[in-house]
Amino acid sequence: MTRSPALVALVALVALVALGACEPAPDHPDAPASAWRLGPAMPRRALDAGVAAYGLRVVVAGGFDSAAGHVAARVYELDTTLPGWSRLRDAPVRWTSPNLAAVGGTVYLLGGIDGQGIAHAEAFVLGPLDGGWKPIAAMDPGDARGASGVATAPGRIYLLGGASSTGPLASCLEYNIATGEWGRLPDLPAPRAHPAVMRRLDGTLIVAGGFESLDASQPRAEVWALPPPGSVEQAWQSRAAASAPRGGCAYGVVLGQLVCAGGDGPAASTLVESYDPYTDVWTAGEAMPVARTGTQGAAVGGRLYVLGGDDPLARVATDTLYIYAPLDTAVRRF
Repeated sequence: MTRSPALVALVALVALVALGACEPAPDHPDAPASAWRLGPAMPRRALDAGVAAYGLRVVVAGGFDSAAGHVAARVYELDTTLPGWSRLRDAPVRWTSPNLAAVGGTVYLLGGIDGQGIAHAEAFVLGPLDGGWKPIAAMDPGDARGASGVATAPGRIYLLGGASSTGPLASCLEYNIATGEWGRLPDLPAPRAHPAVMRRLDGTLIVAGGFESLDASQPRAEVWALPPPGSVEQAWQSRAAASAPRGGCAYGVVLGQLVCAGGDGPAASTLVESYDPYTDVWTAGEAMPVARTGTQGAAVGGRLYVLGGDDPLARVATDTLYIYAPLDTAVRRF
């Protein structure tokens, strides 16, 4: 019996489909090979700059912008849904390690350290509709600081530890946005500059690592938690330490966990760890593609944005933006 060409083609197609169905599917057909990728480069180099996030935006302000040690006043913003950066109004001061925060679309600059290493207590605010930065209530001069761990809550900004002109600080401050008043929280068990911090949904504050010196010579791994007011006696409690002493990492809250990337320990690090404040467990993540120190981070939409920092090989400020997206490597099942 003679088969028509159409029937022959149909039989061949069915055979090919059946053969393909027998082959194993790739384990991760849609997952990228790495949780890290490069984002759009910043318009300037930034070392020891302040970084904050609000909504889908990341703001970077101040810090050194050259190997010569020039401190910048320029402020830039990245809309993470768009490919490029936009410039905001320059800061009224030139500070490194500024305490930068964002709440409800408003950016706050709460102290910092100038190019001569002097800590400042002045504070400024840049609203979404403002023409420029405006001064607000300053800290007490004795509380002047930069390099604090910065956490936010509705109507509150917390500065946990930090560095004065002469050394790291154990004191912790709370800024009330509605009243414009500064308050104090219990001191940390020991001074810390450049710690990683977060606030749990129940109000518990977490402080991890940091330096017990003005330089990177004394990194620490301890973790402390401060319960919210009214729950129990408000005192810092010891939690599980990180796997390695480290300060100055780029940190942010990603999927409910405190992620700490890079930093000094005391050598420049590529280490990435996540701390679960509910189970009190640290988990290693995929290492950074390159070591970064003197950088800051901000979390937006399940991703950690690591901006600038020091290239430890070239010893210069960088303009790179590295994005850590752990969910992007997850297995997709259909």
